[in-house]
Amino acid sequence: MRAYRRHVGTAIAIVLSLSAGAADAAVTVEIVEPSNKFIESDTIPVRVAASSSPDDLYYVEAEFEGLIIELTPAEDGYFEGSFDLGELGGELPYGPHVVTVDAFSTFGDWASAQHTLHRYSAPPTLGWNVLPNDTLTAGWRFDAKCIPTPPYECQHLAAFFTSADANVTLYNEASSSEPSSVPGRLHVKEWRYGDSYQIPSGRTYTLTIEASDGVGPIVTRTVGPIHVDRSPQLTVVQRAPGAILDFDATRLLVLDHRGRIAIVERATQAVTWLGTIPQEDAPLSSVYGALTPTGAVYQGTNGYILSWVNGSRNTIARAARLDAVNGDTAVFTTTSDDRAIARSLSTGTSTLLWSSPGSPSPFQSDVTASGEIYFGTYESGSIVGPGGSLLGDHEGNLQRPITDGTNVAGRWWDGRVSSSYLYTADGEEVFLGDSITSSSAGLVLHAGHAGFLKTDGAVNQVWLRTADGEQHQISNFTKPSQFDQAKVRVGHDGLSDTGDVLFLNDGKRYIGRPGGAPERISTDLGHGRWLDGSWYVTIGNTLFQVASAGGSPARLAATAAFAPEDGGAREVLSTSFTVDELLDAPASARDLHEPDALPVASDGSALIGDGNADGDLAPAAAGCSAAGPAGSPSGATALAAALAGLLALARRSRPRS
Repeated sequence: MRAYRRHVGTAIAIVLSLSAGAADAAVTVEIVEPSNKFIESDTIPVRVAASSSPDDLYYVEAEFEGLIIELTPAEDGYFEGSFDLGELGGELPYGPHVVTVDAFSTFGDWASAQHTLHRYSAPPTLGWNVLPNDTLTAGWRFDAKCIPTPPYECQHLAAFFTSADANVTLYNEASSSEPSSVPGRLHVKEWRYGDSYQIPSGRTYTLTIEASDGVGPIVTRTVGPIHVDRSPQLTVVQRAPGAILDFDATRLLVLDHRGRIAIVERATQAVTWLGTIPQEDAPLSSVYGALTPTGAVYQGTNGYILSWVNGSRNTIARAARLDAVNGDTAVFTTTSDDRAIARSLSTGTSTLLWSSPGSPSPFQSDVTASGEIYFGTYESGSIVGPGGSLLGDHEGNLQRPITDGTNVAGRWWDGRVSSSYLYTADGEEVFLGDSITSSSAGLVLHAGHAGFLKTDGAVNQVWLRTADGEQHQISNFTKPSQFDQAKVRVGHDGLSDTGDVLFLNDGKRYIGRPGGAPERISTDLGHGRWLDGSWYVTIGNTLFQVASAGGSPARLAATAAFAPEDGGAREVLSTSFTVDELLDAPASARDLHEPDALPVASDGSALIGDGNADGDLAPAAAGCSAAGPAGSPSGATALAAALAGLLALARRSRPRS
């Protein structure tokens, strides 16, 4: 038998004191050690306090799983010994085990005490039916299970859905009146009553699940983000293996909860992983990007802009911000916003668009499908077009210009309102109206139509200018409306071919048409987009088609992928998720660039810096520039000087209050 080792610092034990049957018993015994709940080694030390009156103890013994040892007196008056589990002749079974101590006196009296120990190494298994970036939809109710390891039973199971606006708790206890159909298990399921669900729609949650068998530690898992939108007008087209950043008729650009970015072929569901986004500098929620004819381009969390071109990954820039993408062209700036570069993704050619060293003025641009670029800075009086052409000359601060390849539009903030102007292919300037500047980007252009925000004196309303020049008020709400905008696609997704307008109001998404009341289609989660004859919405990892009364049949292939629509058949049994694998993506702070370069202060005077003022362009400067070969200081300087001169001529003196 192994020698007993005294454990220093042992806390007061669970004490059991029994006698021969009366309160004035002649013998008492209490177990001092073991004082814990678990068997942690192959030796179990035993230490007890035993006494009799008169003081005439005859024998003290301990029993464990058939092993019986005599406890011998120690110098400090206790009785000690230890069990060697190797003497059991085999592995001690998983589960509870009892140490029993008996003390006898020479008068035939005795007392007994017991302490329960556990051979414990397997906590309960948690199962649930959602993954990071999932969207709970109509017909899909959350449920979770606690699956114990026999002989233990689950005692507690709870799921906590936490958002900025609402918290929901689902729980079950072993003592409740809802027994599991499988003994020992616990189960929680979101209730549904008619069209009402326990977890409210229109919110993004972090899910925390906890369970306990009453013996081991509480098991906790955290999963997020989880989105909830059960709008009946949304029909699932496809689910992806990550959050959808962009899509077209054949592909998805997705980012999973581990930071891996991929292109998914929609017809075959083949996944091409492009790389892993580092997460040291910013949350994954700050990553954005777009599909291109040759692959994709995307913004990382560490200031890197990368592209995937014909199967090859390229670093476009470091310490930079991706501003606009269309077709084969991407526009980006240094994080200090004092230089802007256009990049041909297929050839790798970079062209300096604008340079103003030390300028704090945000640069914003838009690109046509053919690669023509329109841009402006916050201090600009005019929109700069191809060849240095200038559109408009207005007081105030220029916000992002928008083009659909036919028309161009811009807004100028004068300290009170933003004034919107449209420039037609014929060179006509059309005043669209004034909007209150506390809204998001106020312009969308498509197929000759223009959507714009216009104040009614109290809040912004949505208006439409059709391709033939007619203007129609689309919304008439008491709360301000705004367009449904997404980075890189600002001004591109809110209009259909026929002039239907997609917009947001008071947490809801609407489609508006001239002459009719706006039609509510969903909550404001995710992003809506017109493509190939139908409206679509992406929320998390889910692509929806909008079942709109005025919509056309979908032209995207409706293939179910990666998860069933009802969601209930999928069970994720997870003690395999680790903390590092789970996404914790708090909402990123709004910056000056998206969806608008709006002032922070009400008078438009305060601007916030945007990072490293000494942004590194390498290797983006490789290739040819508009004014000379790569690395030619004279060519870049000449172009910058020419543009600066044009802007100086166009800019009036605009005092800022």
